[in-house]
Amino acid sequence: MKKITALMMAVCISVCTSYSANAQEHHRTLTLGGIPFGMKLFSDGVLVVNVDDSFDSPALEAGIQTNDIIKQADGTEVTTNEQLKEIIESSGGEDIELSVFRGKSPISVTLTPEVSSDGVYTAGMWVKDSTAGIGTVTYFDERSMSFGALGHGICDNETGMLMPLSTGEIMNATVTGLNKAQKGYAGGLVGYMGEESLGEITLNNDFGIYGRYHQPMDGKKLQTADDSEIQTGDASIFTTLDESGAKEYSVVIETLSLSDVSGHNMILRVTDSELLEKTGGIIQGMSGSPIVQNDKIVGAVTHVFVNSPERGYGISINNMLQNYDAYASY
Repeated sequence: MKKITALMMAVCISVCTSYSANAQEHHRTLTLGGIPFGMKLFSDGVLVVNVDDSFDSPALEAGIQTNDIIKQADGTEVTTNEQLKEIIESSGGEDIELSVFRGKSPISVTLTPEVSSDGVYTAGMWVKDSTAGIGTVTYFDERSMSFGALGHGICDNETGMLMPLSTGEIMNATVTGLNKAQKGYAGGLVGYMGEESLGEITLNNDFGIYGRYHQPMDGKKLQTADDSEIQTGDASIFTTLDESGAKEYSVVIETLSLSDVSGHNMILRVTDSELLEKTGGIIQGMSGSPIVQNDKIVGAVTHVFVNSPERGYGISINNMLQNYDAYASY
């Protein structure tokens, strides 16, 4: 098994269709999450995470920029780092036409590799085709065999860009330890990703990761709350800190901004003495932990306030569900 740490809870800056949390629907009954899972995501194309600007590198000369997504090289679809590396190394220094997405705009650039001191043709850029980590499931929906998790998108740690999803998997995972948060340091869960595939990831957007799971999941069944039912005041979060499984911890919902389509629909403060003693507040890997109030699921933890780790943002459950439903068909 592979040891993994929590994914960064960075804010992803991307353009994404969003839907107001004010558009209500009838209560749904969901299976409560709060359990850890491993994630493997493979990008749609390869993501440029750095361009060498210490000299006139081929990538710099071609106009390639950080956050560009390379989709094709000389008409061949590019899906892995190794594939692009092989094309560049075998070019003999001849021009390579690259099809690139910059934001949502397709462009074409001409890359002319240069030979390095060890005789290998290079481009002077670093690319990424996958990411992995550990997070927390918010809910399972038996009516569609779908799940939602994290409450925010998975971004590349180096560029902050939302990872363009090609395929992805959720795996079983075990939390074995944690790094306690302190002011200026977010801490994080540490654990192991298992070999068992629980489902496929079909969507990575600003409001979470979503997909389908293979088998019905055990757990407490709760209704979702309409936005009008969410109140400031006492609530709970369900999260897993060790191998004993998910536990309930007390929080307070301090403020509400349910019309905010960014997903910052509430500010939470951890009040549970046990949780504060163990973690210092909200730590990386806890994002996705479901928030429950009056025995209904009202949302999920998303981001920690790094300089005040007992506080963090939460997204409303309706915001999560609607931003998945916009892409899914049953």
